[in-house]
Amino acid sequence: MDTFLESGKFPVEVVNLASSKEKGPGRPPHWEMVFWWTRKPLASARAVILASILPRDFDVERFTRIVYPSYQGSGRFSKTPHFLNPNVKLLGREYLEKLARTRLLDPFAGFGSIPLEGVRLGAGEVVATELLPAAVVFLRAVLEYPKWAVEKKVEKQLISDVEKWGKWVLEQLGK
Repeated sequence: MDTFLESGKFPVEVVNLASSKEKGPGRPPHWEMVFWWTRKPLASARAVILASILPRDFDVERFTRIVYPSYQGSGRFSKTPHFLNPNVKLLGREYLEKLARTRLLDPFAGFGSIPLEGVRLGAGEVVATELLPAAVVFLRAVLEYPKWAVEKKVEKQLISDVEKWGKWVLEQLGK
């Protein structure tokens, strides 16, 4: 099946612009944890995942409104693109159901941009693997711990603990 991604209508310029917004001020908060050379912009991961399941004739403007709700045209965004979840309600039931049946695997997930956007889009099953131990820790921090903390109702305590131990580490490094 030919997909929207392969159609020649994929809005590369808009995706590039949205992706470049993540490289400057206003980066996603988890990007500040550590510099990761191969980190993929959330904006491009989101666009490529969705475009890979949509049909060739999908409407470009509708696609853009779904993946970048803050896009105002002419290269302008009202907010940095990654701050808003995709507007998947605009997909319609047929494509929402298709997304819910989609399995997404990122075998070299690194910092988790592709799996994170798969989850945000509503993919049915998202699997992220990584060989590097440090990357596994960051993947868990980005993909698993926030959900776990909310489910256990300990998110405020988790934030407090991270701040407390972060200060302790900095103090120890200063000695």
